[in-house]
Amino acid sequence: MKRKIIIGSVIAALAIPALAYAATDDAPKGPHKGGIFERLDTNKDGEITFEEMTAKSTERFSKLDKDGNGTISVEEMTVQKKEFFDKIDADGNGTINKEEARAFHEMKREERKERHSSRMLEILDKDKDGTVTKEEFAAASEARFEAADSNNDGVLSGDELQKMGSKKHGKKKS
Repeated sequence: MKRKIIIGSVIAALAIPALAYAATDDAPKGPHKGGIFERLDTNKDGEITFEEMTAKSTERFSKLDKDGNGTISVEEMTVQKKEFFDKIDADGNGTINKEEARAFHEMKREERKERHSSRMLEILDKDKDGTVTKEEFAAASEARFEAADSNNDGVLSGDELQKMGSKKHGKKKS
């Protein structure tokens, strides 16, 4: 029981900052507007329930809870860590060398690039035909400019450019 409370607290602690960020003025504008909120609001009712907020964490927890008893044991965690190790240990010899680590890192990087490309296509491809036209690309650029032009004077001031440049995917760069 104690473990369930601790794990539930960890899940909530990880999810709450994302929700809080989505509700701030720092949340993405333009083509990225509300991305976090929209992803969490799975039923698209304009509200996020606790279940929606914790769905991904619950999914990850369920994958670790191999026997489905509602808890993650040391053995289950060990199995997960071994499975992860085995993904990297391509030749199965029980050790990870530099080439295997590099190959695994490259594979993960390619997966991230593919996800990024898919997200960009989803954002820019307004008619959902699988391609981005010059018009769709220009419209996204115009929307980004309009979002940055906070005083709507048709010109980006140094301050507006700095605010625009200080964000990446809606998050302030450190």
